[in-house]
Amino acid sequence: MSSQSTASKRKRKRRQVVGSEGRSIIISVRKFFKEEYDFSKLFPEPNSHLRNVTQRTSEATGVALKTVRHIIREGNNVPSTSSKYTSPLKKRTKQGSKLEIDNFTADIVRSTIQYLHVQKEIPSLTKLKTILKDQIEFDGCLKTLRRFLQKLGYKWCKTTSYRRVLMERHDVQMGRLKYLKKISEYRSLGRPVVYSDKSYFLSTGTCFIFVYAGTKDGFIENASEIYKANSTADDYHSNMSYDNYIKWLNEKLLPNLPERSVIVLDNELYDQKQLTLATPKEDMKQWLRDRGIPFEESMLKLELYDIIIKHINENTKYEIDELLESKGFDVIRVPPLHPELNAVENIWSTVKKYIALKSSEQNVVNMENLINESLKKITTETWHETCSHIEQIEKTYLEYFDLDLYFPINVQTEDSESEFESDVLDSN
Repeated sequence: MSSQSTASKRKRKRRQVVGSEGRSIIISVRKFFKEEYDFSKLFPEPNSHLRNVTQRTSEATGVALKTVRHIIREGNNVPSTSSKYTSPLKKRTKQGSKLEIDNFTADIVRSTIQYLHVQKEIPSLTKLKTILKDQIEFDGCLKTLRRFLQKLGYKWCKTTSYRRVLMERHDVQMGRLKYLKKISEYRSLGRPVVYSDKSYFLSTGTCFIFVYAGTKDGFIENASEIYKANSTADDYHSNMSYDNYIKWLNEKLLPNLPERSVIVLDNELYDQKQLTLATPKEDMKQWLRDRGIPFEESMLKLELYDIIIKHINENTKYEIDELLESKGFDVIRVPPLHPELNAVENIWSTVKKYIALKSSEQNVVNMENLINESLKKITTETWHETCSHIEQIEKTYLEYFDLDLYFPINVQTEDSESEFESDVLDSN
């Protein structure tokens, strides 16, 4: 046997591809055979070889049986005979992520992993997927779950026995610990805790911005404001300027806050004036001069920007925090990747659900009224239950920090992304 013949036999069989026209033909052939079989059943002794309609369709068209079955399933979902079948080679719309980082999901995932650690169980992807399917009806694949865990701040670490264990990054844990200790201190002193945020709702191409604040006793009176954004940009932050936010703070929020309040804020990009490479060179220099940061006048914009970025990363101090502290209030920032620790995330989720149920009956003119109507559904009891739940989460997270983990971590080695990938493959 020639080497060319041997190579051709070793060659893997290519996947059979059937275009939209071929799919229509297969459906028609199958329909013909089905009608033929149904007609034969009118006789006392129907022809038995006509029974397997799908098999006969495969043999008649020369298309694999598995492919025929797949095309038939697709045909059952086509609304009418005039509808066209999609070609498998044509670009299809990419599905969105099946798991979003919201307050509820983040709480469930983090609590589940912590619970497994406490129970001395290794939280594998397969085990997490099973639990999440039961608790939040998660139907994504292991790769989707892996990407979500990475966004939530998790990574794989090797134990001293060289097993891989899912652990949070050190910076994520430290950020949460510092926040929990600080807010626990404020609570022990009886300081009022005020949650504040900026949210949005997109309706018929119009973006509505909602700025508000609240405590366990409800919304801060006269501090909520709703307005229609100037554009429909996907990033609503671009519609909430720094100056507008400062105006809202000075005119709406601060005059109505309880004394000695502690204000909980997110780490939002627009909470301070942002410098980018598009910022004029003189503005960059002035920014550095105002903070006493040395630089050379001959430096290029890229070099100036590099100094600015390094300073921001090492000495982050929000200008809004300084403003609030100058008015006698303390500010505490929710650590990144922890939406479950912010009460307003829960409140706004309830508001959005109500709006979504009613918005189909409204137009843009009435949308502002609908938002106001939904806010009235958020009672003092709702705020109290939400804030109490947040406090319980804080206590649970703090208790977890004081536990001795069952898995000794090898601090000299950390798994790379490729090892994370291999765990996904091993779990399938």
